[in-house]
Amino acid sequence: MNKIKLKNRFASIWFPQLPLETILSKEPLLDSLPLVVSFSEREEIICANGLARRLNICAGMSTKETLTLNPHVINKKVQHSDLKEKLMKLFSFTYQFTPLIRLDGYDSLMLDITGCEKFTGKEEDFIRQLTTYFSKINILSIIGIAGTQGAAWAITRFQNSSNQKQPRVNLRKIINDQSRATRIKIPSDRDIENSQKKLSIFNTSYSVNDPIYKPRTIDSDKTEEALISLPVEALNLESTDVNLLNLFGIYKVKDLINIDSTSINRRFGNHIIKRVRQALGKETELFNKIVWEEKYSFSTELFLEEITLQGISGFIKTLIKKLCDELEKDKKLIRRCNVKFPPNNEVVIEINFSNPTQDKAKIELVMLEKLKTIKSFKNIEAIILEGAHIEEARERQIAMNVPGGDYASKYPDKEEKISLLMARIETRLGKNKVKSFAQHHSHIPEKTFSLDEFKTKKQTGNQWQKSKFIRPILLYSPDLINATLYRDDHLNQFSWRGKKYKTCYVRGPERIASEWWNKDKETNFGLRDYWEVVTTCGARLWMFEEKNKISENKWFVHGNFC
Repeated sequence: MNKIKLKNRFASIWFPQLPLETILSKEPLLDSLPLVVSFSEREEIICANGLARRLNICAGMSTKETLTLNPHVINKKVQHSDLKEKLMKLFSFTYQFTPLIRLDGYDSLMLDITGCEKFTGKEEDFIRQLTTYFSKINILSIIGIAGTQGAAWAITRFQNSSNQKQPRVNLRKIINDQSRATRIKIPSDRDIENSQKKLSIFNTSYSVNDPIYKPRTIDSDKTEEALISLPVEALNLESTDVNLLNLFGIYKVKDLINIDSTSINRRFGNHIIKRVRQALGKETELFNKIVWEEKYSFSTELFLEEITLQGISGFIKTLIKKLCDELEKDKKLIRRCNVKFPPNNEVVIEINFSNPTQDKAKIELVMLEKLKTIKSFKNIEAIILEGAHIEEARERQIAMNVPGGDYASKYPDKEEKISLLMARIETRLGKNKVKSFAQHHSHIPEKTFSLDEFKTKKQTGNQWQKSKFIRPILLYSPDLINATLYRDDHLNQFSWRGKKYKTCYVRGPERIASEWWNKDKETNFGLRDYWEVVTTCGARLWMFEEKNKISENKWFVHGNFC
């Protein structure tokens, strides 16, 4: 049988202005000022707008350098999580072409489009679809397609017309010029035109029609030919490795190819040659794809003159029906769902189920109960129902001798009723407000139980096991008492909580030792002798004497049998 050999094809989609576009989406007026963007935990500039670039401010500078060039430059911080959220929205569009997608840093996506011609069409058509979509949402994108991941990454960022190394600004000269003048001279249009010819792709005015931002594709058999003219930065190496290579006169990829690999490995390590081989397709590079979680989102716009609770309830019921139909079709269950009312971001309904479900009546009951707690529905233009946590539906055994032709499966009524009750309680009290006692196997009374989050399956499946020792109904925190009289090594009279007690019957002692294997002194205790003490007033207490070799022994009340 003849084997079909497919040529690997990878598409790198780079969004060079993504940090800046993320900031401007929230504060669009900042684009009229010189603006730079950096990460919150670092001082290095990762992106700058056109006005900042005219002042010779570019990516790679520090915030202190930007203030030296112009103190009026605005520096905005961005979080990695914000950029990742933005990339995931772009990821959802590209998922229709291929399921093999991974995040490539904070500003690009890497797609494995091998064998996806049915969905992508020709590569030129595929690039046209991507650029059209990104331009509609005002996102600048640069696309490169090659036979390896490294080659696609390289041709996207380092094209032949922009392979010169970016010059650094001479800050010492600028500071000297500032000392001779009252302000920094703004460069003329001719100076700007001449400087932009020297700058790389990271420091020019962004224009989709600019030839250096045009998408580029290279055939798999021409990978080496396309890479040899690019700088070593195109191999996606660390900046320290690039500086070391430049010190030894290695500036381009062809310089690395022509040098003996053993000398490179001896001086710099084998990871540089490994990157070269991966980019040329001589060695396999791992592709860690993102697992796509399909979102179940349904929305409707409101065209009501008067927004009432009854009207909103009708719209929500319609959305819940669509959600349940989709869940049943895909054999999914929902554990958590949200309802939003844009543009009012303050009104949000969140529903949690301890057991995942696709029961329409159950979701409606809990949702409408939560809806009644909202006092105002002002400034609402739409309703959005989202399935926040979706799970796979497990196969259940069909019940036998069930009346009816469809022989529908019967679910455990007890577990479903408790799950519904918990969902209704959480809509009123809040999430994780219900606690339950959990039993633990320990000889120390305080550690035989804990107060944990309520779980339906655990509560319905397990029963509390009885102890072989006599234990009180109520268990207090060890409460120190004032022992006033002893008789035969046990208490005869004592004071507890402002009241005097006299014993008439005692039984014991039961000795409980400490956890000798536990080195934590804060959670451990000394030797204890427990007594069951019956007082003349009828109180039946569980008390212990804590043994202490250094100081006097102390007595505590630990429980009550009444």
